[in-house]
Amino acid sequence: KQGGTLAEEEKVLLTEAAKNLIGQTTGVVEMYGVVDGETVRRLIHAIPDQDPRYWDEELANPRYGGTTAPPLMLSYAANRKPPWEEDQMSQIMNDNWLDDSGGGMSRKEEALPSLRDAAPVVSHLHAGDEFEIFQYPKLGDKIFYQSKWVDIQEKTGRRGKFLLITTETRYWNQDDETICITRAVGIES
Repeated sequence: KQGGTLAEEEKVLLTEAAKNLIGQTTGVVEMYGVVDGETVRRLIHAIPDQDPRYWDEELANPRYGGTTAPPLMLSYAANRKPPWEEDQMSQIMNDNWLDDSGGGMSRKEEALPSLRDAAPVVSHLHAGDEFEIFQYPKLGDKIFYQSKWVDIQEKTGRRGKFLLITTETRYWNQDDETICITRAVGIES
């Protein structure tokens, strides 16, 4: 027989507490600082994407209204901690270096409620992302974001039951213009 044991197949992962997460949101988070040239420079060399619209004002101005930043920069830079906030990575790595929840680099105080507190799951597999881009962030933009639980479904695969989860994060600028919406899909078992 393929699949899990009978006990695993009868185990309910999509608990009422997990269902109640759907629709819950974080508070609005304001990015530390603004979209700046140095952050853009470092990112475009790292990914690498040296599109001239990121530094050539004359080329970028007619189409974009000024130099821009890569749209996916928001999922990294908007979440950065101010320098005065404690970096918890050392503590996390010393307490349990096998823990896959991380959190030392991001602003966990603004995270969505944990699925692990609501359902009997212990492992996570990132299954993909979707990006809906409305405009490029510009130098000097102050970025805000808010995340929410969009969907949680119980599924059965060859190895037993799992939860298919979807979260969504909307990013916007100081003028309340949506820059992009990201949707992340994960598998929890």
